[in-house]
Amino acid sequence: MITLRFTTILVLIFLLASCEDDDVAIQDIDLATTAINFSIEKETDFAGTATITGIITNIGSENFTSSDNQQFIGLYERVPGASAPGVLVATANFNSLISGGQLSVSYTRTWDASSPSEGEFPPTYTLVITYDPDIFIDGNENNDDINLENNSLSQSGSAINDLYRNP
Repeated sequence: MITLRFTTILVLIFLLASCEDDDVAIQDIDLATTAINFSIEKETDFAGTATITGIITNIGSENFTSSDNQQFIGLYERVPGASAPGVLVATANFNSLISGGQLSVSYTRTWDASSPSEGEFPPTYTLVITYDPDIFIDGNENNDDINLENNSLSQSGSAINDLYRNP
């Protein structure tokens, strides 16, 4: 009787030890839009060239690796009254981003802080990380962003006007 119990316990231990782990490890990949920066080159007190730079960062602990054309960074310019997200003014395609790494996209344009279209009613700039619709079902866990809520960032161009007033 003791031998039967002992054998049963050994069989159960063996079966439990040989079971695969049901816990699937989730990759900690989190690409985030982290900044929209403005810079100017003054030609006059109110006019010159403005550069708008959007930055994304992999704030996760794992590297992002994907195929070409499955994701891109888009920078949009939206004038007041226009529908969101606005006009796409710059893009950057990418297929990898190491943990802690950054990528940027830039757009340069003329700027007149004394004009109504830029000075009084400046456009809003929006940085967006866009993924192919099937990226989560492509079988590649190394390109699955765990947080889509931080993939868009907007900032008013009024900050460009501030650079003319306070260089």
